[in-house]
Amino acid sequence: MALLELREVAAAYGPIQILHGVSLHVDPGEVVAVIGPNGAGKSTTFKVIMGFITHLGGEIVFAGRTLVGQRPDRILGLGLGYVPQGRVVFSQMTVRENLEMGAYLERDKGKIRSAMEYVFSLFPRLGERSRQLAGSMSGGEQQMLAMGRALMMRPKMLMLDEPSLGLSPRLVDEMFDKIVEMARSGLTTMLVEQNAARALEISDRGYVLELGRNRFEGTGRDLLANPEVRRLYLGGEVRLPRG
Repeated sequence: MALLELREVAAAYGPIQILHGVSLHVDPGEVVAVIGPNGAGKSTTFKVIMGFITHLGGEIVFAGRTLVGQRPDRILGLGLGYVPQGRVVFSQMTVRENLEMGAYLERDKGKIRSAMEYVFSLFPRLGERSRQLAGSMSGGEQQMLAMGRALMMRPKMLMLDEPSLGLSPRLVDEMFDKIVEMARSGLTTMLVEQNAARALEISDRGYVLELGRNRFEGTGRDLLANPEVRRLYLGGEVRLPRG
């Protein structure tokens, strides 16, 4: 059974419909990439899953429960973590305080401590700078903090919206390495990513959206090898992963 499934989902920002019947699924333990040109509906797909924008139709099911009509905090409580694009952190709070905010639904202090230890093991730099104000950190560190905060509830699945946006090439490599590391630990992950080729390289499967509709889907390797996908969305030739 899929952990997350969308069936013919339509969604809108106010009177403007963006999604026109998007369908996708994510199985437990998978990394799934969602790519496509600007305006394709990628981030909108994440926002309708989380209950942030108007749902017009179709089914959204997570862990066997419908998400349609649920409040965002309720969706988080069901085990679906979300990291929006833009490195959203509480700039006047310390690293530790930001992480504690990520666990605001959790009342068990032992679970909060355990989650923070997990985050610090995954992102040692956050542990080293736990008392530093988030607003004084670099862009890459803020992105790590945003991801760490989403992990504080130990979600069943994490959705990452443009995790490499605005990062230097070195930090982009580090960010993708961290996503792979989380996946190897068993965390199911779905990501929207402008760096489409890199996203497909680390993904089990991928979806290509265009104008709010499904255009292509397949394994990460198959999409990387698809001449039309390469020409339209990946800028021509790409390096295929080994193995």
